[in-house]
Amino acid sequence: MSQSLKIIATPIGNLQDISLRAKNEIEQALVILAEDTRHTKSLVLALGLNIRPDCKWYSCNAQKEKERIELVCQSLTQGNSVVLISDAGTPCISDPGSLLVDAIVKKGHEVSVIPGACALIGAIMGAGLDCTRFAFLGFLPQKKSHRKKLIMNAAQAELALVIYDSANRTQDLLDELFNYLGERRVVVARELTKLYETFHRGILGQKLNPEFINKGECVVVIEKQVLDLVNIQNVEQFIKKQLKLGNSKKDVVSLAQKEFSLQKSVIYKMVTDA
Repeated sequence: MSQSLKIIATPIGNLQDISLRAKNEIEQALVILAEDTRHTKSLVLALGLNIRPDCKWYSCNAQKEKERIELVCQSLTQGNSVVLISDAGTPCISDPGSLLVDAIVKKGHEVSVIPGACALIGAIMGAGLDCTRFAFLGFLPQKKSHRKKLIMNAAQAELALVIYDSANRTQDLLDELFNYLGERRVVVARELTKLYETFHRGILGQKLNPEFINKGECVVVIEKQVLDLVNIQNVEQFIKKQLKLGNSKKDVVSLAQKEFSLQKSVIYKMVTDA
């Protein structure tokens, strides 16, 4: 009987965050797919897991993912237990796995998820910001114009933003976000579940508390901007009036930005839609 592929979350720092179910599935597996087999073998040793002697290990990083599809399908068809593990955290979230999962589902196989540690969820839990609706942007593109487009599209949808970053780049990211979004509450969750876990809180454009340290992995959470419907109507009426007076769209954006405390990008969209 065909098995399902087990997608397993592993600790992102604190080893005690491994679940009993995750332990059982890893110990029963005949095939283990790991982003980095050396890292996962060290994790297995640290957790004291008893891996089956006939278990086979395969790397499944971004370069290897596509070529593992056939191997996984054959193993599942033969009734073998197959697990997919990232170096840390949850596969398919800014880590390899989604291509493999999509391919095996299309071939008629099932998947099972064993949830656990996830930096995205941990950061939202501790941020204290309204993240009822949020956009997870993961690691941003390197090209500045692509980053800006991604950030602004999510921000204009009135969503909280969640971004992954390395600490040595995070201050530059915060400066960039301030240029795009203005003053908004922000929380940088650094080294989640580890010894020096810290939530740096504050306002974009200002120093965070405690002061930010350029060390470790970070998750940046930015509050959404809720637009007052009454204020929007006032802005729309102002824009229409200025356009009727013959002012250019560029001038109207500038005038509206001085008149109302809204981001330039939001006003620009309202002007182009008018």
